[in-house]
Amino acid sequence: MAGMLQEALIYVGSFVLVLSLVVFVHEFGHFRVGRWCGIAVKSFSIGLGSEWFGWTDRHGTRWKVSRIPLGGFVSWIDDTDGSSVRPASEDDQRLNEEEARRRGHFRAMPLWKRAVTVAAGPATNFIFAIFAFALAASIAGRDVTDYATIAPRVGAVEAGSAAEAGGLRSGDMVRAIDGRAISGWGELQAAIVASPGVPITITLARGADITTTVVTPRLVERPTPEGGTERVGAIGVRLGVVQAERIIEPVSPLAALAHGASTTWEIVARTGAFVGDIFTGRSSGRDIAGPLGILNASGQVATMALDAADQGVLDKLASLALALLQWAAMLSVAVGIVNLLPIPVLDGGHLLFFGIEAVRGGRPLPPSAQEWAYRAGFAVIGSLFLFATWNDIARLFPGAQ
Repeated sequence: MAGMLQEALIYVGSFVLVLSLVVFVHEFGHFRVGRWCGIAVKSFSIGLGSEWFGWTDRHGTRWKVSRIPLGGFVSWIDDTDGSSVRPASEDDQRLNEEEARRRGHFRAMPLWKRAVTVAAGPATNFIFAIFAFALAASIAGRDVTDYATIAPRVGAVEAGSAAEAGGLRSGDMVRAIDGRAISGWGELQAAIVASPGVPITITLARGADITTTVVTPRLVERPTPEGGTERVGAIGVRLGVVQAERIIEPVSPLAALAHGASTTWEIVARTGAFVGDIFTGRSSGRDIAGPLGILNASGQVATMALDAADQGVLDKLASLALALLQWAAMLSVAVGIVNLLPIPVLDGGHLLFFGIEAVRGGRPLPPSAQEWAYRAGFAVIGSLFLFATWNDIARLFPGAQ
């Protein structure tokens, strides 16, 4: 029971920490550029719902942490809600344009100021990712370890997994599968992947003892490099790496920055290719993850860092911080990409409307047209959320399908 509670705290804590950081980065981009453009900020919220605690700065902005640790927003002084999509209040609408600009109203600002303020959120996500990847590379160096050749040592056993049912423990060394000697982690993975639903006999070295157990790999789906999915076997174990087995090359600050930029671009390119493949039918939308998927991935990242072999408490905490920083960088890129989609209520939808306004000679779309567009945008986002959540449930709880 205590182990399950600890695991739940790790999963939820890492999820809230990483998501809050990514949301803060995104909203701070809007906030900082908005301030530079003379736009008055009413509130800056991390989380949704009612305020948990907060403070008011000298500019009159209310900084707050809300009770629901999902999302966040920057609210301009002429907003009537946190989404910045509902029209200004009647009192604000009666102000002439010059007075509204003097007061810092977002809707009264020149088109270019509104556009750069909106674009600043996703842009800051990408910039953060570049520097986060660069910082991680500077601290940890470049890992050039060939993990396939590392001794097949069990680092962690997932709760409820086939490995746990078979009695495998952290620290076990796999010697053979079905009588065939196993010398590296890659050989162990290959044998398990090729045996979904087929019982395999695993010979283990546990300290000075040699023991055998029978484990049946469970059938799971995983993404392929080509963007599709494949059905393979999995038993729920992670590699236990001894620090001495790793090969780490130092990275100069300039090379680290180049690494950060290239890693960020690779994620953008892969995501773009994946989205394109979904529309052309070459990839399945089942790989799209929602909040539950992100929570599960956050927990796995944290658990793998904490399960690293032969590390003291401080080393484990350092590994955890570094792992979560890189995971936050990856999520930051994803948040930047999603927010640039031309869907009303997202930043990309705002930019689309600004583009239409520019083409129309500074005349925005009629309020009724914008309202219907935002309703459609909410419907699209809600549908995507439900679809992604169903994918998460199907992956995490196969019996629910």
